[in-house]
Amino acid sequence: MSAAEKNRQALLALFGDDALVSKLTTTRIAVVAPPVDTPASAALLAKVLVDTLARLWPNIDFVGEIAESLLVVGQDAANAGAAPVGGMNVNWAPPYDFVISIGVPPPETVSPSLRVGTDGWLVQFGEGAICGGSMNPIGPFFAAGLAAAQVFAHCFSAELDGAGLRHLGDWCADVRDLFGAPELELRPFHLEDTHVFGVGAVTHAMAWVIESWPEPISGELHLVDGDKYGDGNGQRYAFMKAPNVGAPKVAAVAARLTAAHPVLNAVAHECGMNDYCQERGYERPFFRVITGLDSEESRRQAGLKDPVRAVNMWTSGHYIGAGQYVPGDGRGCLVCAYPESVEAELDEVNLFHHQTGLYPDVVRELLDSARGLTPEEAQTVSQAKGVPAERIIGEPLRSVIPVLCATGKVSLEQAKKAVDVPFAFSSLISGVAGFIMLLRDVQLGDDTSECWNQNIFKRPSPAM
Repeated sequence: MSAAEKNRQALLALFGDDALVSKLTTTRIAVVAPPVDTPASAALLAKVLVDTLARLWPNIDFVGEIAESLLVVGQDAANAGAAPVGGMNVNWAPPYDFVISIGVPPPETVSPSLRVGTDGWLVQFGEGAICGGSMNPIGPFFAAGLAAAQVFAHCFSAELDGAGLRHLGDWCADVRDLFGAPELELRPFHLEDTHVFGVGAVTHAMAWVIESWPEPISGELHLVDGDKYGDGNGQRYAFMKAPNVGAPKVAAVAARLTAAHPVLNAVAHECGMNDYCQERGYERPFFRVITGLDSEESRRQAGLKDPVRAVNMWTSGHYIGAGQYVPGDGRGCLVCAYPESVEAELDEVNLFHHQTGLYPDVVRELLDSARGLTPEEAQTVSQAKGVPAERIIGEPLRSVIPVLCATGKVSLEQAKKAVDVPFAFSSLISGVAGFIMLLRDVQLGDDTSECWNQNIFKRPSPAM
C-alpha cells in the first residue's frame, strides 16, 4: 500500500466519509512563515493558525525561516487527532489551492492567497498586513481563526454556495470595537469565584488564550466536566496534545493554566455540571459562570443555576457567538438566551434518540452520567451517523454527536448526503470571543448583557 493510500485510509477512519476524505487529500495548502526575528505577535499568530489548519488539512507545505518549527506545530496538532502527518513538509511547490502568508508578501505565484497580520488588539488582512511587537494574544488568536475560516471557505467555495460567503479582502479592525469595549487593556486581572461548565472545544480555545495572557491572572477558576479526551477531540480542540488522550479534560487544562499563572487556583472537578452543583449545594450562589457547553439544553440548565454573572460561548454550524449576562432590571440572563420553544416537537432526549437510534431511556442515562458508549451502543450510533464504531467506543454521547459543537454540514457532490466537517476555526473564534466577554466582565464590571453572533464565513460585525 502506498504512503498516499495509507494516509487516505487513516483519514477515512477518522471522518467516515469517502467524499470528504477525497476532498481533503486532493487539496494543497501553503503557509508562508514570517522571518526568524519576527515580532511576538507574528510568532503567536503563526503557531495558532498552523495548529488550527493542521487539525483538518493533511497536505500543508511550510516555507520561510521558521518553517521547521511550524512543521512541528502542525504535526503535533494532527497527531492529537490521530491524523496522518506525511503530507506536511517544509517545501514550496506551487500551484496550491490556497496560500496564506503571515505578515509578509507571498512568493510569486498564481495560487489564490491571503496575507494576514496582527498587533495587540488589531487584526489585518490583505495587501500591507504586517505584524507588530505586542505580547497581547487577542489579535493573533482572532486573526488566526478568521484566516483559517477563509482558507476553508475558499477551498470549499463550491460546496458552500449559498452559505453567504464573504471574502475579507483588504480589511483591518480593533477587536475591542467589535465587542463594544474600547476601554479593555492588557493588564493583570483577578477572577472571583469563577466556574467553567463544560471543557470542550470552545473552552479549550479560551483556555489557550488564558494560558497565553502575558500579565498575571489570579483568583479561583473551577473547571467542571466529567469527560476524558479521545483522539477524535483532536480534530476540533485547539490547545490539545496527543498525550492528553485518555486523561480527564479538566485535569489537563487546570495543570496548564496553573503552570502559566501560578497565582491562579485552577481546580479540576471531574464530574458533570448537575452532579457538581448537587454536591456543592444549591443554596450556595454562583458569582460567575462560564459556559462552554455543547447544547442549548445544557446552557439553559447552566442558566438555571442563577449566577450573578455569566459568560456564554457557542457554535452552531456556520454560526458562532459569545455573550455576557448580568441579570437585572431590563437585562437578560443566560436563560433568556435559550427560552423553551413552545413549537419544538422534540425534547433533547427524543432529538438524540432520532439522531442516534439509541432508545430514549439509554439516551437519558448517557446524558446524565457522561459515561462512555458500550460497543453495542457505538454500533447503533455508527449505523445512524455513518461514523466508524471503533472511533466512538468509550466516548460520551455528546462527544460523538458532531452537530453539537465545532462542526458544520457541507454538501459534497460525491456524497449522498451532507457531511459533518470539524470546524476547529469556529471553536477557536468562539473561545476568543468568550475570553473578551470575560475581560469585559472583569475589567469594566458593567451591569450589562451583551451578545455577539456571527456567520463564521463573513466579515465580523460589532456586537449586538
